[in-house]
Amino acid sequence: MKIAIFSKLTIKEDEIRKKLGNYDVDIFPPIKRGDLTSEKIFDYDIIGIIDGCFLQSTAVAHREILKVIENNITVFGAGSMGALRASELDTCGMIGVGLVYNLYKNGIISDDDEVAVTFDDNLNQITFSMISFREMIKNALNEKIIDEDDSKRLINSGKELYYPLRTFENVIEKSKISGEKREVLEKFLKNQPDIKRNDAFEMLEEIIKYIEKQ
Repeated sequence: MKIAIFSKLTIKEDEIRKKLGNYDVDIFPPIKRGDLTSEKIFDYDIIGIIDGCFLQSTAVAHREILKVIENNITVFGAGSMGALRASELDTCGMIGVGLVYNLYKNGIISDDDEVAVTFDDNLNQITFSMISFREMIKNALNEKIIDEDDSKRLINSGKELYYPLRTFENVIEKSKISGEKREVLEKFLKNQPDIKRNDAFEMLEEIIKYIEKQ
């Protein structure tokens, strides 16, 4: 079966190839509007959407994904744009995977900006996603690096910032956390796992399971 994966941001091309090394896979950068309208897309049996463009380009339209599904192509979504679109289109046949998808599906989060990040021309992530930041702050609270008041200020400050401005430094500064606590917190956050990344790998696993059942 022929597979197309849209990512290269949350997880990199070499990581995807390592996971799907036994399969016929093509890997594309974050999906944008129009990417699913080219004739070559209909040569694929499976499309996996992880990352998508927000600020950099127009987001992939629901109707593009629906047309692909109507042409008997199986579409998976996880992590970022994929999770968001899957939560909106799973009743139409798109397959959602992972924690972020479930948070959207269950209405725990609803805003597009929860998964949005900015990235440079080499697909290096510049800002963090709010959905991952929430999990990181919960971990920092559990580790007693911050207290409840700090946690609330950090989450509120992150949400108030326009997503292209969401860096750890900007949010901590806006939250008025300083001194040794700031240094410890910054170091902690920069070493935290990204839940979007975990979901992306889970989606690849689900694609493998799907193929093996065919």
